[in-house]
Amino acid sequence: MTQEQKAFIERVGALAAADMQKSGVLASLTIAQAILESGWGKSGLTVKANALFGIKAGTSWKGRVYSAKTQECYDGVNFTTVTALFRAYDSWEESVADHSALLTGAARYKAVIGERDYKTACRAIKAAGYATDPQYADKLIRLIESYGLTAYDGAGQAGAGGGSNTTAGAGNPADAKGDGKMKASEFIEKLQDIVDNYKTLYVMGCFGAPLTGGNVSRYCTNHSYNKQAARTAMIKAAANKNPPVYGFDCVCLIKGVLWGWCGDASKTYGGASYASGGVPDIGADTMITKCSGLSTDFSKIVPGEAVWLKGHIGVYIGGGKVIECSPAFKNCVQVTACLNIGAISGLNGRRWTKHGKLPYITYDTAETATGGAGTATKPGGASNTSGGLAFAVGDVVQFTGNVHYTNANAASGKACKPGKAKVTMISKGTKHPYHLVKESGGGSTVYGWVNAADVQSEADAAIDKLAGMGVINSPDYWKNAVAAGTVQYLDLLFISAAEHITKAGPRCATVQAGVDALVKAGAINSPDYWLQNYGKLQSLDLLLCALGGAV
Repeated sequence: MTQEQKAFIERVGALAAADMQKSGVLASLTIAQAILESGWGKSGLTVKANALFGIKAGTSWKGRVYSAKTQECYDGVNFTTVTALFRAYDSWEESVADHSALLTGAARYKAVIGERDYKTACRAIKAAGYATDPQYADKLIRLIESYGLTAYDGAGQAGAGGGSNTTAGAGNPADAKGDGKMKASEFIEKLQDIVDNYKTLYVMGCFGAPLTGGNVSRYCTNHSYNKQAARTAMIKAAANKNPPVYGFDCVCLIKGVLWGWCGDASKTYGGASYASGGVPDIGADTMITKCSGLSTDFSKIVPGEAVWLKGHIGVYIGGGKVIECSPAFKNCVQVTACLNIGAISGLNGRRWTKHGKLPYITYDTAETATGGAGTATKPGGASNTSGGLAFAVGDVVQFTGNVHYTNANAASGKACKPGKAKVTMISKGTKHPYHLVKESGGGSTVYGWVNAADVQSEADAAIDKLAGMGVINSPDYWKNAVAAGTVQYLDLLFISAAEHITKAGPRCATVQAGVDALVKAGAINSPDYWLQNYGKLQSLDLLLCALGGAV
């Protein structure tokens, strides 16, 4: 078997195994027919019309058609070339679905439906008149036996509720490991894009389908969980909105993104192609077993890893945060705090059991999430990582650039606005080593990888701002003073002062007057500390006078 043939079998096999659970059409039969009818997916009919089975378009067919030459054997001996109209589709998934609809909708194929012996099924479909080739059944049987297609007839059932389901009730027996084509940084960016820019709803077994048209009734009845009156009501309430609401569950969020979901409301599944890219249709509890480096120690977790607890799965995105789709909290795709690392103000959170690297992505996010997610920014942002980088994951910084990138080594980027942001990932030794996410109210629109030169500590940015207004005149001195850490909270003094000061003013005559003015303006709330400690650093008394005169 060639690599191309293997890939074809895995792709069609996943679709056929899932369809079998609904239609009763044996998966091995469907795959063998697809191989034979499409020439391993290379026929003009398949390439140009996504038609795997060569189903002719009769008068009852209302969809697209494709004209092609075909051979028919009307007398059982001689083949005749004719031109016929065939049904055309938007995807292979639609082709498989129409194939089973044809078989289940016609009484003559009754003997095929529910038959579990592949030889009997092959002979039954030939006897029912599916093809005129007298050797049709034998050809199908040889294909099934040669390529071990019966493996797809024993696909497992969906897991229990809570997100351990597959999309259609069957796993992929090929159990593909994935090709790792998508980088972790890109994976996280796509997940965050869903959170930021799309309306979503938790829908069991849904991997990004827009809740419009036939999808509404489909997902109200596809799973016992969705059949519950309350869940059905939620789906119907979200139906046919403009812009549309997209359905996901926890593991289907991961699979949907990896299958190519792009928010295309014109596509049945939002642009996702079922079981594509070497990513099988498996549940949450199975997916975590495919991960490498499984651990219960969350101090070493890397952005892009899966986080798991029984029946539920999410993705760690850095900064102590997880993106998950859950009926809990907001009932949608959402950002939550990983409580194994620390609580985060304003975010719901949960503790996870373990984490591990997904086999379907490449990890270009080298830095771990050490330290509590909700801890304060380190003085001057001076928390160092190895490799000479000045900031760590979780640090709040000032982004001073206007370009961000989709990956850490991208050649070209996209425009964005500077402002306050948080470091969520670090990739050492790359062109753009920091991954930043905008902070609410901070003015920035950054969400991507950026240059190290475009990242400042909040304190350094505040010092530059004050120097630019003429409030201080030795910015390098004060940056070095902050970094030295001789006087605790000096960084916070600059940050707060810069938030309150809009222009330079006359310097206060005394330190006491300066401190009093800063207290009155709300820039500081510990006057005794500054009055007791200003003598520890040269010119700090003059700084307090200058800041007090400008607030």
